[in-house]
Amino acid sequence: MHGPTRTAAAGVVMALALTGAGAVVTVATAPAAAASVTGAQGWDVSGSFDTQQECVTAGDAGLADGSWAQYRCVLFEARWDLMTPA
Repeated sequence: MHGPTRTAAAGVVMALALTGAGAVVTVATAPAAAASVTGAQGWDVSGSFDTQQECVTAGDAGLADGSWAQYRCVLFEARWDLMTPA
């Protein structure tokens, strides 16, 4: 039972290490991912990408140019949605 949890946690930790700047990278579960269709409350979908790295790169670019102070990359239907504060 702990194997998948540890694997998911390790993936999130690795993703956080790649993003730097304190950005949040989230791998959503199926129920949480459904919220990305219309955006989770307080968050907008600012882009959709084929890979997590493309999403993180776009999120980091938005941090660098001041478009947003934080972001999330959420896996939804085999795409990575870039979520930014509404």
